[in-house]
Amino acid sequence: MIRRGPGGGRIGLGLIATAVLALTACGAPGAPTAGGDGEAVTPVKPSSPIVLTMLDGAGNVTVNRAIYDGFAAAHPELVSSINYQSAPAPDVAGKVRAQQLAGAVDITVVVGGTDVMGAAQTEDLMLPLLPNYASNLPDLSQVQDESGAALQKMANGIGVVNRYGPAGPLLAHHPDEVAAAPTTPEALLDWARQHPGKFTYAQPPNSGPGRTFLMSLPYMLGDSDPSDPENGWDKTWAYLRELGKYVESYPPSSTIMNQQFGSGQLQLIPTILSMDIASRRDGTWAPTSQVGLFDNQNWITDAHFMMVPKGVSGEQLYVALELMKWTLQPDQQALTYATGALTTANKNVTPADAPPEGQALLQQWGRPDFYPQALTTGVTHTPLTPENQVKAFEIWQREVGSHVGS
Repeated sequence: MIRRGPGGGRIGLGLIATAVLALTACGAPGAPTAGGDGEAVTPVKPSSPIVLTMLDGAGNVTVNRAIYDGFAAAHPELVSSINYQSAPAPDVAGKVRAQQLAGAVDITVVVGGTDVMGAAQTEDLMLPLLPNYASNLPDLSQVQDESGAALQKMANGIGVVNRYGPAGPLLAHHPDEVAAAPTTPEALLDWARQHPGKFTYAQPPNSGPGRTFLMSLPYMLGDSDPSDPENGWDKTWAYLRELGKYVESYPPSSTIMNQQFGSGQLQLIPTILSMDIASRRDGTWAPTSQVGLFDNQNWITDAHFMMVPKGVSGEQLYVALELMKWTLQPDQQALTYATGALTTANKNVTPADAPPEGQALLQQWGRPDFYPQALTTGVTHTPLTPENQVKAFEIWQREVGSHVGS
């Protein structure tokens, strides 16, 4: 067993505040909370369907769109259409803040990883969903397992986990060039020394595999405090500086790194479970590409969070909460197996619940002879807190990224 480690209808904001204050004085149902500029917001079922605008900073819509489209189809009384928008994770906070400053928030739901969530916390952009709206959401204690609950805790109430899994790191390799992937950080360093320019990882601030690799090293190398990149990662920073001597460049994104690996320019890269499946499925990598575990495997978990910006109307909030409930239903989470997921955000859903297309994908691309056993191996850890991720990225850029090849 895995041992668990530590871990659009919109009215004026002033009118919303006035209406809600009056309602709450009369004991109206719903859980009011502080919204943008101090206004209180109570979920109100729309009198006519609204446009639901979703801002995606995690690539979540690519894998979960069937769930969201299904919600709109099942609830025409709530949603007239869904306006899907996407932005690089570092740009999400600015887009939300701009609408809030303009007093015209039409983004209903933001979806992002821990990076987007961290910026949202720092800038105080999102409504506190929990415990304020717990009665409008599923009982998460009945939905999330221990690792999922640890990631949920990181959200500090502003987000709800809707996609979850142990991400990695894994080492991807071309078996005709690298018979077996290195199984220790030391062996990886030795391989890179002997094959300069053939290994790299994408810049951690912009790459799931990059930051997963980064955050796993303090555990594998025995650093003094894996939760503190500033004071507890001496071995990790020394290791990465040495490894960097044999790296020609750090790609600015996982997409570019995957293309370089798929073309043969790179022979060995860190990856994550979902990217391994997707890259072979979409043809970016050869179907014969292989992945390997470390002997001392330390999985870093990952999640996507659904959030609601401050400044939304009561109707937008109502629809957002209904969408969250819908997304976490077992039958909806089971749909994610058709997108390359091997775990879901609902602990009660297993691969056996996958629809036929999901079963077919798991059989063809899900490495049935590897992943079921791999996921029971090693130790799992939650990622760094958002604040410490920012510190880690800053130190990486200063100590490692700016010295590539030197």
